[in-house]
Amino acid sequence: MAPERLKPRPLKGFQDFLPPEARLRERIVETFCEVFRLFGFAPMDTPALEPEEILLSDYGVDANKQIYRFTDLEKNRVGLRFDLTVSLARVIAASGHLLPFPFKRYQVGKVWRFDKPKRGRFREFLQLDADIVGAQPYEPEVELLAAVHQAFARLGITGYYIRINDRKYLADVLQELGIEDSRAKDTFRVLDKLEHQGEEKVFKELTGQLLLQDFDSALEYERMQEVKVPPDTARELLRRTQDSGRLRGYLSGFLQRLTEEGVPPEKVRADASLTRGLDYYTGFVCELMLEGAESVGSVGGGGRYDDLIGRYAPTSPTGVGLSIGVDRLLAALKLAGSGSDSSPVAVGIQRSSAAVFVAVFDDCEVSQLAAVARRLRNAGIPTELWLKPGNREGRSLSRQLKYADRAGIPLAVIAGSDELGKSPPTVQLKDLRTEFGEAGKQIEVPIEGLVEKVKDLLSGATES
Repeated sequence: MAPERLKPRPLKGFQDFLPPEARLRERIVETFCEVFRLFGFAPMDTPALEPEEILLSDYGVDANKQIYRFTDLEKNRVGLRFDLTVSLARVIAASGHLLPFPFKRYQVGKVWRFDKPKRGRFREFLQLDADIVGAQPYEPEVELLAAVHQAFARLGITGYYIRINDRKYLADVLQELGIEDSRAKDTFRVLDKLEHQGEEKVFKELTGQLLLQDFDSALEYERMQEVKVPPDTARELLRRTQDSGRLRGYLSGFLQRLTEEGVPPEKVRADASLTRGLDYYTGFVCELMLEGAESVGSVGGGGRYDDLIGRYAPTSPTGVGLSIGVDRLLAALKLAGSGSDSSPVAVGIQRSSAAVFVAVFDDCEVSQLAAVARRLRNAGIPTELWLKPGNREGRSLSRQLKYADRAGIPLAVIAGSDELGKSPPTVQLKDLRTEFGEAGKQIEVPIEGLVEKVKDLLSGATES
């Protein structure tokens, strides 16, 4: 009896990316990295695994429940990184003496969270971070958002907006309402649920009206019973979070600098209810939203963390950072109608990495045609040489051209013994695209002049 076939599926909350999506993902990452380099950021990388005690010290109770943790074969308690910021703080504490300050870094890497999967929310996803450590507010915050605006502009993403707040402003509001500093973090954590759970449920949680079954654990329920506030105070707090005018006054200098750096005022929305759920934020916080895809959630966000590094070192340089959730941004672009092949983000992205396909009819011609492919590659033109599959139709021209067309390769080089035997040798150059005229247009070109002709066709130039 034949063994049962395994189901070829990824784990829940994990994704495969086929070439079209992977290339779009790659373009997003490359664009952001180019812009961050323009602003003087340096690349950095850190391990996917961190000691458990490092991961559990900084995120807060709710986030800690989402960390993938286990005991390795050497009996060490370890976990997969939840984000890239805590690893950065550890590196600064350990190697800060080797770095210039202010230190500006960007990093691309996967992170893992045991979250409930849904549209835009995954258990493994690609994150792109930029941070500035050792500089006072608000100029670093301005620079980060100006860089994001420039990257979005390069990608053709115009329908976005930035929600901003400052936890210090919100802490002042709590103090005015008589809510003790010791309860601030838990209050922030509850307010962070406003967007997803609504005002009524948040009000009930603030006032201790939720039941035990509404919480993930008895410990969490007991903690919230300790921090509950009177109903009148909760109502006033929720009212204050809707008062954007007062917050805009608090952030007026920052907003003016953003405008000076080219970020349109209409892209920035002061929102006193925004707290970001992680405990390490101490001041400015922000979230990036795509219009028409708000149900996916924020596609990026971040804030200031002035005390984080001090948990690992005697001193704590101030820091501020911003993260782009690349995979959530892809999901949001699809929902907003900007992830199609014709969208500004995807323009120019081919289904194949190759720009030229070199067909092969006969084994005895492989060496000559491989030299043609090599000539094109040496000129910086991505080129794919046909590799014979394991069947009789492996050298069929129709099959090869069908493959090239399906792969989205725009040009094909076709040559048999007749063309290669000429003096000088030539090839047939076939245009497989339709957007530049009639598909299938074919011309004979000397091999010596092939590179120039291919570049002309790829740039949209027409034959004279």
